[in-house]
Amino acid sequence: MMSELKELVKELLANLPAEPDVGMVVDLVTEAFERLADRGEYYEAMQTVVPGAGAIYGVRVPSLRELAKGVLRVYKQDHETLKAIALASWEQGSREHELFGLFLLGYAKKLRSAERWELGERFLPQVSHWEACDQLCAALLGDALAQDASYMGLLEGWVEDENLWVRRAALVATVYLRRAKFSPEVALDLDQRTLAMCARLLDDRERYIRKAVDWAIREVIGRHYATALEWMMTQAAGAPSSTALSTLKLASKKLSDADRAAFLAALGD
Repeated sequence: MMSELKELVKELLANLPAEPDVGMVVDLVTEAFERLADRGEYYEAMQTVVPGAGAIYGVRVPSLRELAKGVLRVYKQDHETLKAIALASWEQGSREHELFGLFLLGYAKKLRSAERWELGERFLPQVSHWEACDQLCAALLGDALAQDASYMGLLEGWVEDENLWVRRAALVATVYLRRAKFSPEVALDLDQRTLAMCARLLDDRERYIRKAVDWAIREVIGRHYATALEWMMTQAAGAPSSTALSTLKLASKKLSDADRAAFLAALGD
């Protein structure tokens, strides 16, 4: 199946100009969306699963990733052209154009952390759905953080932002600390700060924030189990709200059976 997709993408991108023409590349990618679109059940599902996405072609994520890889292969030596294509694609506004642009930037390994962060901050105010938010964190903000711990201070300032997607990005970016190669001391400090951010958002009633809190806690459990367990027991002792309680119970599923039982007992369950 994947080999068939690769062959189809190769065919669809066969007319990419050797000399980069950003507008022409975006037009060819858009035509590829039309060919790759699944207008059946997948399209209908995306309308429900990704509310707020605006225009949707119905192209599956593996196809979008393969398109991005195909364009990257042609222009991988031209750093600025790849950025320009991604920016022009993002500006088209559809779910597929946004994700394609993010995947292209994510695969562009020559992008420095400062460039990734700058692009992430540029795109973030325009994000309108969770899929773009999360892929933006994977390709740009989270990757920048994994390379440069100093960005954590900026994320900490985002947890009070009025924009739902900025708050979500603050936590989802920390998920990609799994890619980092910091010293043990720095890694532990970052996870402790991540948990502090989670504590500030535990009472946030937006479901996309609750899911992000759950995700971030689970990631810290995976990296620094004892630290996360101690933090969760502290939260349990603090009479958490019903909103916080629900999120903490979900995150506790990542604990060992014995520790989860102790945690639930501390909650009074």
